Amino acid sequence: MAKKKEVARVVDPIDKKYELMLVLQPELLESATEKKLKEFEKYLEDNGGTVDMKDNWGKQKLAYKIGKFNAGTYVVYNVTLPTTFNSELDDHVRIDKDIIRFLHISLKDNYQYTKFEEEVVVEEPKKDERPAPSRRPETTTHKAAPKAKAPTEIKDKGKKADASSLDDKLDKLLGGDDLKI
Repeated sequence: MAKKKEVARVVDPIDKKYELMLVLQPELLESATEKKLKEFEKYLEDNGGTVDMKDNWGKQKLAYKIGKFNAGTYVVYNVTLPTTFNSELDDHVRIDKDIIRFLHISLKDNYQYTKFEEEVVVEEPKKDERPAPSRRPETTTHKAAPKAKAPTEIKDKGKKADASSLDDKLDKLLGGDDLKI
């Protein structure tokens, strides 16, 4: 059987728009993160790409744990890259140990990015309302019934209390004659 000759195809690089989201390790210091992002932008520009937009979301909690991380620093880039550079870019990002996840997608020509802004929710205090009672989730465990306490003996069980004796006892408890009601 004859071997097929591989013909080198010359592909004319066409520039397309892409969105690239990186999730960096949360343990990186802010200065190290900025340095890493500048190196990444230089890498893109050295390989014929241009950075159209960069949106740094900062540290955010991850939806699920990735490796040992519960959070990550999110950065979104809109870039214009030659189509021949995509696989090299994916390999570069995949190998980088500081990037824990990435997403690289192509964009339509009329796509416009909306910058990330964290919502600030201000709760106004409610007046004349009692706080809602806390509801505990139902549990299936059974608890033993509380032990009944032995009844305490009441002194002077059969006697009726009059107002003056109650006032005297109350004064003794409160420790003073300053309460004249």
